[in-house]
Amino acid sequence: MNHMRTRISFLMLLCLCFAIKPGVLFAEEVITEAQRIAAIIENVINAYGGREIVEGIQSMHVKGKVEAFMLRDYGTYEVYFKRGKRLRVETKYEHSSEVRILNGERGYRGTNVLPIEKVFGARYFAMVYQYKHMDILHDLVKRTYQIQTMGKASVGGSNVEVFHLNDKNGAIMDIYIDEQNYYILKVIGYFKERDKQIDLSAEFSDFKKVNGSIFPFRITNYAGGLKIAQTVIDNYLLNPDIADSLFEPTFIRSL
Repeated sequence: MNHMRTRISFLMLLCLCFAIKPGVLFAEEVITEAQRIAAIIENVINAYGGREIVEGIQSMHVKGKVEAFMLRDYGTYEVYFKRGKRLRVETKYEHSSEVRILNGERGYRGTNVLPIEKVFGARYFAMVYQYKHMDILHDLVKRTYQIQTMGKASVGGSNVEVFHLNDKNGAIMDIYIDEQNYYILKVIGYFKERDKQIDLSAEFSDFKKVNGSIFPFRITNYAGGLKIAQTVIDNYLLNPDIADSLFEPTFIRSL
């Protein structure tokens, strides 16, 4: 009789363990994965100089040279970046020129033959994502995005882990983080236009230190997987005094 009672008690205990353990394990896995992602993002921030350095960058003036593969043209590239969703990009090719302006929720574009006008859709989102690419570290510091892992990949021969990001404003991006040095080697932004998904991506390389942080001096841009341009940066000027008027369409310089 005692033997039977012992066996029944053992079976009840075994059933209870099986009833509880899967849920406990699942909770532990979720917490562990969240902690692992948070640790990787912290490593990324530290690789670029740390929180104080990242948050201290409020504006940038970037100059370089660009090759547009679709246009088969070369030219100069100049960017004015200011936190608060402000961006001005001036490109002067041998045969044409263009200015793009992002000022909050408004975007503008003009060329040497067309006046500056307000733009929507893909032309607007292209500027939004260029701004987000330049501001990605600050957003990671501020925990702007919900983040989940998408597995492993390779960029330029480097092993990376891919993370899927989305924020409260509907921005959706994938970032590719180098598993060795935690640099961001690639960013893809996704948006829809007329029920068609469009992706714009940039690959970053030739990293160098500037005033305590790390910046890519070579950027290759893609649209729908097609290589469209490559920019080689000459220099980054951090925290210059940039007037807000520069991001207004009424501010015109010779194109």
